Amino acid sequence: MTIELGLRWDRFGQTDYEDGLIYNWERRTGNVIVPAEAVKAVSPLYPTDRIKLTAGDAHQHPSGRNVAPRVGVAYRPFGGNFVVRGGYGVYTETIGRFARAEGGGPFQISETFFNAIQNGQPLFAMPNPFPAGSGQIPSQSVSGFDPDTKNGRIHQFNFTVERQFRDIGIRLSYLGSRSRGLNYTTGINKPAASLIPFTQARRPFPQFVGVSYARNDGAANFNGLTLQAQRKVGQVMFDAHWTWASNYSNALNLEDPYAPLFWNRDPNTVRHRVVLNAIWYLPFGNGTRFLSNAHSGLNRVVGGWQLYWIAYLETGQFFSPSYSGADPSNTNTVGGLPDRIANGNLAPSERKLDRWFDTTAFARPPAGRFGNSGVNILEGPGLHMHDLTLGKTFPITERLKFTLMAAAQNVFNQPNFNNPGASLSAPGNYGVITSTRGFAPARQIMIRVRLEF
Repeated sequence: MTIELGLRWDRFGQTDYEDGLIYNWERRTGNVIVPAEAVKAVSPLYPTDRIKLTAGDAHQHPSGRNVAPRVGVAYRPFGGNFVVRGGYGVYTETIGRFARAEGGGPFQISETFFNAIQNGQPLFAMPNPFPAGSGQIPSQSVSGFDPDTKNGRIHQFNFTVERQFRDIGIRLSYLGSRSRGLNYTTGINKPAASLIPFTQARRPFPQFVGVSYARNDGAANFNGLTLQAQRKVGQVMFDAHWTWASNYSNALNLEDPYAPLFWNRDPNTVRHRVVLNAIWYLPFGNGTRFLSNAHSGLNRVVGGWQLYWIAYLETGQFFSPSYSGADPSNTNTVGGLPDRIANGNLAPSERKLDRWFDTTAFARPPAGRFGNSGVNILEGPGLHMHDLTLGKTFPITERLKFTLMAAAQNVFNQPNFNNPGASLSAPGNYGVITSTRGFAPARQIMIRVRLEF
């Protein structure tokens, strides 16, 4: 048995700007905080008549408690052909700039103009490049964070069993992680959903339009199971991988700031994935089955060729239903998640390009609330692709080599489709697949030549 122990400590220092022009927003009071030495740099146009600005500490206070233990174990209970491995480790989340130093804010004011034609004349025209009524102080938005923001903790663990059966190697592994205290930002300046029409005065902080605030109660759970088999038969090396994965987090559905912590699937973690690959050393040339006695000139041409095959097969990625063009919650939120009144996913045998999911399973929410559908509850089309490559290296001198490769991507020309349209507000494309994946194109054949020296 072999045991390895480790301990890591991370400290992420305090972030600042060279000019010192940073700010923070305090949720408790609604005040904008700037360092005392930066108050003089606040724009004279900043609307301090309705936004209270105070001098204070606008920095994040880094945590010094990021201690992360690690342990790994390997054990051979029945000799050399059977191995059991396991490990556990704690990792520290790196907080992005959003939760360390906010720039811009009260130190600069900008106004955006959009040109338009009125009465046959553009609003922007020389010699007066600005429309009438410009120069108004625009509405303000703000971002903030808790000065004592802590780094999230990611707990990762795995368990593996390996066994060699003559010329076949088998590996079965479980991989998991539990992440807690993750940092993310969400908009918190929406009024509660209501039958009362939206007004600016209904916002929790009516002096602002938008308020983005960093929270540190994000969480994620990952579970994965992998099975790998390897075998060598003559001149063929074969390797097969199968992975089952489940990845959920609670910071994907942030539509309602009063109830943000819904557990939802990660859209890019597919449920099943199979990767198959093989290398065949073609039996031509000296020491092989065919043309084993070929003279040196012929052997340089026919010997040493290798055929590579790799196949990708996976189930679909996940996506969300939606609607647009309405604000039933009366929170100035146009569109969002609909109501879910049935499962929505059809049986695999019922899925077609013109009806991939049950389009009757969703409806616009009634007035006064957000939709009740979750995020990433629908499963899209999977991936099925095979690639072939034939290659050989021709040695010219001891240091000079010439490599020739012929590659066929998606050799069987299997179409791989994008997710269908999922917006109730676009009935022509709702539930309909209209395109293929860009990274899995139609069959492509390429000839590659490389000179190595």
